[in-house]
Amino acid sequence: MINKEVSTRTSLTIPKELKCKLETLAKHEKRSVNNLIVYALDKYITSELNILHNKTE
Repeated sequence: MINKEVSTRTSLTIPKELKCKLETLAKHEKRSVNNLIVYALDKYITSELNILHNKTE
């Protein structure tokens, strides 16, 4: 269930081939495609922000 107080919807256009890959990986990991995308984005953004933070120190 989506908590509307902490979540928001957005529209995203991606290549069909990428969507197929996401579906395959999500099924393998027993996740929804949405959950996989949120997980991957969170990991990427956290990593990049850590790198950025380390460069400014």
